[in-house]
Amino acid sequence: MPVERAASGAFQLTPRQVDELVQELGVAPPVPGLSRVEVQVLAALSRSPRGVASVREAARRAGVSPTAAARALGRLSSEGLITRTPMMIARGHAAEAMVYRVRFGSPQWLALAPVIARVRVPARSEGTHAKRVPPHLLHLFWNTAPAQLDVAASGPFIARRLITSFDPDGLAWGTVNLPASAWEHATATRGLGPAQRALAHNLARHVSHAV
Repeated sequence: MPVERAASGAFQLTPRQVDELVQELGVAPPVPGLSRVEVQVLAALSRSPRGVASVREAARRAGVSPTAAARALGRLSSEGLITRTPMMIARGHAAEAMVYRVRFGSPQWLALAPVIARVRVPARSEGTHAKRVPPHLLHLFWNTAPAQLDVAASGPFIARRLITSFDPDGLAWGTVNLPASAWEHATATRGLGPAQRALAHNLARHVSHAV
């Protein structure tokens, strides 16, 4: 990042450069008794109201390593800020997983909530888009031929199935991995209600603006 210097030698960042650094590095105000990693993990969980079903996923959302996330989750649990609950979840099939959630009504959380609200975790690097529907969403496509799970060949079909199933995890995955054209094409198919068509149009606009 090219940065100009003042006559005094101090660096002069433009507002846009500051925003870029915030996106890359995140912002974590100091919280007494918690490390920066613990603050980032707590912030990531607070923005996942349905919980996070693995240490690796918590690490990805917080922008930290899985090892660091595991330590942070243990500490946050011992401090009474989060819960760890074994649950059966859908991952293409029923599977037991440890789900981590913030204890939103606890005094510990309520004391920290205003500060955690100011935390911005580093932007996640999603890498290349998925080529196929991932295993943890296969339960939404239980009666689908394998060829129809290919994103490039069957994007509109996949988008329509995600819209009609209204599965939050499926829609979140589709928003990242399906092109706007797939969502727009899905709106032209029969059988969708007005609310479903509106959702598909909104997702198409979101993808277009993100590109």
